[in-house]
Amino acid sequence: MEIAGVTITHPERVVFPQLGITKAMLAEYFVAVAPLMLPHIVDRPLSLVRCPQGEGTPCFYQKHWTTKLPSGLGVVDIRDDNDAPGPYVFVRDARGLVALVQYGVLELHTWGARADNVNAPDRIVFDLDPAPDVAWSAVMATARRVRRLLATCGLESWLKTSGGKGLHVLVPVARRVCWNDVRDFSRLVSAQLVEANPDGLVDVATKAARPGKIYIDYLRNARGATAVAPWSSRARNGATVSVPVKWKDAGALSSGNALSISAARQFINRLRSDPWADMLKCTQRLSVAAMRSLMRH
Repeated sequence: MEIAGVTITHPERVVFPQLGITKAMLAEYFVAVAPLMLPHIVDRPLSLVRCPQGEGTPCFYQKHWTTKLPSGLGVVDIRDDNDAPGPYVFVRDARGLVALVQYGVLELHTWGARADNVNAPDRIVFDLDPAPDVAWSAVMATARRVRRLLATCGLESWLKTSGGKGLHVLVPVARRVCWNDVRDFSRLVSAQLVEANPDGLVDVATKAARPGKIYIDYLRNARGATAVAPWSSRARNGATVSVPVKWKDAGALSSGNALSISAARQFINRLRSDPWADMLKCTQRLSVAAMRSLMRH
């Protein structure tokens, strides 16, 4: 079977058993979502979650591409800390998305930088990860607090569900900063939010500190760290998707994993415009003044 010019072997293989979603259906989903997804992931190094036999079977996290490179994909050699350079894969077009499905990929995670200069980040992400006993209204309220604080720094932000329990707030910035800059900035933002609400928020990863709280994961902004790509499926029961939404429509969200692949396609068909279209035109900079405004508080 051929989809988007890519031969899919065993297209009937079920990759999400709970919903009966096959390998071919997943590939067709990525083709359908490609116009919205590709502008935000093309030429970005990827880490992948591969489940060759589908969700619910042994899966593994893969950073380095080690097999033949199909059409629609490229590789860039990146030196990890204290390691020799390794080949990271990136997507060029819709054929690349389908090729990843052919290789058993169920999740795509992107760097906050592009392959032509991996040391010049252009995306900052705040991952809001709630403990199981946290109300969804608290997660949504925290996302709005992140947005307001960023606005005081002169920065616009965009929202998406994680496809899991929480939300991601993303900030595009001009490629004039280094990884230390975006890590330090995101740490200051997170610390200020925690200081304002210590009973509801935490910015340390230890599980002992997290019951009843929302973990603000600013470490997604370190060199080599990744976040799940917009519109990517998740290797989870229910075939959930990480979905971008407009801030004005965020009140309609009921959870971070509300939409499955099938529901996401219906959601896309109802869209009047790309929720993240304006992000692609945003030219804002992470300035010294923005850093100082946080340090003064």
